Amino acid sequence: MLRRFGVTALRPAQQSALLALAVGRDVLVILPTGGGKSLCYQLPAASGMTPTVVVSPLVALMKDQVDALRRRGIAAAQLSGAVTVPERERAWGALQNGTLTILYLSPEALASRATVARLARAAPRLLAVDEAHCISEWGESFRPSYLTLGRVREALGAPPTIALTATATPRTARDIVERLALRDPLRVSGGFDRANLRLEVRRVSGEGERAARLHALVCGAPGPAIVYAPTRRETERLAAEFVRIGVAAAPFHAGLPTEERGTLQDRFLGNHISVIVATNAFGMGVDKPDVRLVVHAAPPLTLEAYYQEAGRAGRDGAPALCVLLLGPHDLARARLRLSRGMVTADRLRALLRLLDAPFATSHGLGGERDVLARLARALGATAEEAAAALRLLLEAGALERRGATGVLRMLATQARLATDPSLPANDIAALRLLGAPATGRRPLTLADVAAVAPDGDAPRFLHRLEARQLAVWQALEWPWRVRAHPPGAELERLAVRHTSRRARDAWRFAQVARMVTSPRCRRTVLLRYFGEDTPAGSCHACDVCGTRRGTLS
Repeated sequence: MLRRFGVTALRPAQQSALLALAVGRDVLVILPTGGGKSLCYQLPAASGMTPTVVVSPLVALMKDQVDALRRRGIAAAQLSGAVTVPERERAWGALQNGTLTILYLSPEALASRATVARLARAAPRLLAVDEAHCISEWGESFRPSYLTLGRVREALGAPPTIALTATATPRTARDIVERLALRDPLRVSGGFDRANLRLEVRRVSGEGERAARLHALVCGAPGPAIVYAPTRRETERLAAEFVRIGVAAAPFHAGLPTEERGTLQDRFLGNHISVIVATNAFGMGVDKPDVRLVVHAAPPLTLEAYYQEAGRAGRDGAPALCVLLLGPHDLARARLRLSRGMVTADRLRALLRLLDAPFATSHGLGGERDVLARLARALGATAEEAAAALRLLLEAGALERRGATGVLRMLATQARLATDPSLPANDIAALRLLGAPATGRRPLTLADVAAVAPDGDAPRFLHRLEARQLAVWQALEWPWRVRAHPPGAELERLAVRHTSRRARDAWRFAQVARMVTSPRCRRTVLLRYFGEDTPAGSCHACDVCGTRRGTLS
């Protein structure tokens, strides 16, 4: 069975997890990037614990894993917006007739009682929760949709459960166990130290020196490199700069079409691109062992993000360099970003009143990106404040999303659609399925759009159409509906919860600031954050401690 997965032997942590699952014990796995977490549930599934249900927030990673499992002759499927309706029905059919080994789905899909009921009828023998840190408000990338997974697990009959993460502090690990209601779980940790990585913080005096340092680093890299930038716009600007100086580089962010992101990832894996300039959308599930350089153009907001992103270097065990550039205003800018988005009970009440009022259909809303901005203006709030208020009310069940109706107003002419070679063929085909050029004459729902969108993601598809000046979506109603008006005391509790989250985010960024400004060993500060003891003395593999022979400098 190991040969089927291309593995000759299990690592000790993997073996411990597998033995525990074999006797029905729950498991919490904390292994670094590249530590072999997915094998901890794929191998039991292929060995008879079927069906196995895997919850993952990463649609692209689901597809990669499903494709890889199928190549190995293992029946796998996913339920996400990236699959067609016929593919979805085939997956349900295989689950119901007992021929499906592994089913991947997103936590959002489990918000549907009908979905959970269908899964329960299949009696899963194993539940795997990937990126389990998302269940903790103290974890990296907290997702409210994960909070329902404890109830979902009970509804499925409380099968043996394995929760997996690469980044969990002791506090996050406690939250995972409590919120999933794991029973006396075996805790498996492979250790956080990556001894082959040299960690450096390099100060720059301004943007000119930052650009010069970036150029020197990518031009001097002895192998593939990843540069992380804080915004989509910055990824595109930096990639264009690298191309201008002769580096084979490309930007990568969540705003790109799924097909284009897949192509870029494949080109990077095949060494046709030497540098990827990315937001944190890049890296999950990317198995490229020979990355020799990871650069953070500015500090990330959490040490979890830093650890995961830096950890994509040197997965082959050979020396690799991880550099974080720190400008004089970087920390202050990040603190300002984190301070935005104040929410009060009065603002929550005003938002509920606004969404409950009759909608002015005569002028509709502008493009998809404009919805939140217009909502914010109506509230007299910033976009960050409006977005935070929406999240709180959606989590509390006071609001629900709905398949809002709208019209798709064409901007491109028929001639351009037929002759412009730069336009993605899949997007043009989807437009034609929606009835272009007559789409602006009849209302559509977002579900109509999602059914033909190349990646099944209606908002992203609409954003691309607008960005390329092909068409613009004009909504005829808000995409949220009021389900209930919570009492004042509940609104006050929601506002306090938001204040607590902001305090948590500020504390976590303070740990980043501590690491990058401390005179102590970078590795020691990082590992102790994750609750791992470190030996006394110098690590000889960071800019504070100096250089060790054999470590990339």
